[in-house]
Amino acid sequence: MACVTVWEIAAAKTQEAAELRDFLMKLSGRQVKRSKPVTHPALLAGFWVWLSMLEVEAYSPEELAALNTTAMQFLGKYV
Repeated sequence: MACVTVWEIAAAKTQEAAELRDFLMKLSGRQVKRSKPVTHPALLAGFWVWLSMLEVEAYSPEELAALNTTAMQFLGKYV
């Protein structure tokens, strides 16, 4: 289903779709050529990151802060 959704986003001609493509490309973190600024694999990667970001809403700000504190205990060794 995600592949079909990404294909539709890539094929859409509206301004909103173009903005969504730019957003997903940024989220993907992929490097692309100037001659081909949008690729289907990169859109799919960005779409996956976006879906993962939406899952953050399942946590309260307090839970996220607690998770951040725990993560920082591990990262503190390297920062």
